[in-house]
Amino acid sequence: MLPCAVAEARPRLILLTVYRQGGQADTLEIGGVDEEGGLWSLSGSASQLGWPSGGLEVQIDWLMGAPDFVRVDQLDWETLFDVKGLVGSADHQPVSSRSAAQGAGVEISYALRWDSDGDCLTVRLGMSGDEVFENTDPDAQALYRRLREWFPGVTCYGGEMGPAGFQPLPVADFLGLDANAIRSAKEIQVLEMDCEAGPIPLEEDGEAFRTLALEGIVTGKANAGTVTGGFREAWFIGQDGQALGRIALYEGLLMAGDGMYTLER
Repeated sequence: MLPCAVAEARPRLILLTVYRQGGQADTLEIGGVDEEGGLWSLSGSASQLGWPSGGLEVQIDWLMGAPDFVRVDQLDWETLFDVKGLVGSADHQPVSSRSAAQGAGVEISYALRWDSDGDCLTVRLGMSGDEVFENTDPDAQALYRRLREWFPGVTCYGGEMGPAGFQPLPVADFLGLDANAIRSAKEIQVLEMDCEAGPIPLEEDGEAFRTLALEGIVTGKANAGTVTGGFREAWFIGQDGQALGRIALYEGLLMAGDGMYTLER
């Protein structure tokens, strides 16, 4: 982790992606997300813009005063809430960097965390282009994927020249369930979790949950949130009456210990 400069003039950045190609191309492309949900962009010649050659601390400080770094869009509050949660929990689980190309330039993306004193720590989310680096933490992968969606001109490399990202997994494998046991479960108990009343049994056929466990695919992390109610869960009960495992869903997302994940069914 690297300390960052404190930025006073504009809302502080919580996500940053930078593409730089030197030589004759002299290209600089930057995208950023601030703590209020603003999306910022900069594009042009690095030398003409005056892009500093110092480290990330110097570059963030420069960006906060750069007139060409302009606000181009605004996230809705729900998306910003999810992003802030992911930024707060993103961690370093890196795969060693590797060379992938020559002369393509390098893009690097970061999550920026600010404390109450205005100090900042960075988590590198990924790198693409000439060098490829992948942070395999699911929170980091989710943030990197969002940056690709919001700033496609910056995080432009995929395939062999970019991080692979979250690898889809069958629901049973993701939750550590025994698929054969789920397949042969004699009973499926479906409950609705109420914040005040607790678990409420439902007269509902649980076969949809069995199908989800056996055929559903986890495609990536949606947020780092947790809830105490408002979700449905299904318990798979074996021939001996013992619980074999559980699936919980909240607004179409699969609940896990570290947050919620998107599904294909």
